[in-house]
Amino acid sequence: MSEDYEILGLIPARGGSKSLHKKNIALLGGHPLLTWVARAGKQSQSLSRILCSTDDEDIASVCREHDIEVAERPPELGQDDTHIVDVMVDLVKTLEEREGYRPKAVALLQPTSPFLLAEHVDDCCRALMADPKAHSAQTISRFPSIFHAFNQRIIEDEGYVRFRYMEERKVCYNKQRKPEHFILGNFIVTTTEALINEREVFALPSIPVEVPYSYALDVDGPEDFETAEWYLKSGKVKGFDL
Repeated sequence: MSEDYEILGLIPARGGSKSLHKKNIALLGGHPLLTWVARAGKQSQSLSRILCSTDDEDIASVCREHDIEVAERPPELGQDDTHIVDVMVDLVKTLEEREGYRPKAVALLQPTSPFLLAEHVDDCCRALMADPKAHSAQTISRFPSIFHAFNQRIIEDEGYVRFRYMEERKVCYNKQRKPEHFILGNFIVTTTEALINEREVFALPSIPVEVPYSYALDVDGPEDFETAEWYLKSGKVKGFDL
């Protein structure tokens, strides 16, 4: 890590969760979910500090047990429709006001991306630090063609279903003709300047760092936890020895 390019790692973990109660500290592989990304952040060479922003005392307690610094989140930023950029900006401004601390960039360590590796963090952070024109860097992943955007359907007001991109499908009618699309992998790091001035997490220009699809698994509901457990037991993801 460059000494003059401090990057703050932020674990957003509010208490409310509609998909699964206390999801962020539910156990995966015998460990609270948020500790998986915390491990990646701690093992990386790029993050100068890691904080968990939470409005929940149970989550805060788990963080303290695992030596994760806690930042108390205002209740108004713990709602279902709270935008993550508001949480990030609030934390940056609070740290600057209280400590005079302002990182150059903020890395989002999402608990629902447990298969994040330290190398993913470092690859993105180093890419961002090396490109003065970039405002963010993100992992991306290739995905099965059946999930391609041009295969998505919508249900119209009348109740009938149709392809969302009808005109595009007339030209790109098979997977060979479809343009290559990617999904978010498991990590995003954004300059503080872009967060505050643009209020954008995926600020442009954004540098892509490709990771395997299995490491991009988003663990949100009970079935996702079952899939993640299988990934671990089958060796589909490697580098985890929590």
